[in-house]
Amino acid sequence: MKPMLERKRRARINRCLDELKELMVSALQSEGENVSKLEKADILELTVQHLHKLRREDHPDSRMGDNFRAGFTSCASEVSQYLASQAPESGVDRESGVKLLQHLGSCIRRMETPSSHQPTVVMAADVSRVWRPW
Repeated sequence: MKPMLERKRRARINRCLDELKELMVSALQSEGENVSKLEKADILELTVQHLHKLRREDHPDSRMGDNFRAGFTSCASEVSQYLASQAPESGVDRESGVKLLQHLGSCIRRMETPSSHQPTVVMAADVSRVWRPW
C-alpha cells in the first residue's frame, strides 16, 4: 500500500515539474533565452527567479511609495502650520482652509495601508484647536 502511494506522489510531482518546465521554457524563449535541457532543480530555480522578477515588475519599490507618503504628509503638515500661524494674513478664509485640510486628510487616509506608519498631521477635525478664526 505505502509503495503505491509513494509512486503516485512522485508521479504527481513529476507531472507538475514537467508542466513547470514547459511554462518556463516558453517564458524564457519569449525573453530571448534558449533552454534545452533542464534538471528538476534547474526548473525550480528558474521558476523562483521568474516569479521574483514578475513580483518586482508588478510591485514597484515600496520605498518609493513610503517616501511619497512621507513627503505628502510633511507637506500637508506644513500647510496646516502655515494656515494656523498666518491665518489673517494668508488671504484664505476659514471655510476654504477647513476644506483644504479635510481634502489633504482624506488623501492621506486613502494612501495609508495597514503596514505603513501612521502620519502625524493635523486633520480637519483638529482645525478648530489649531486654526483660530480671525
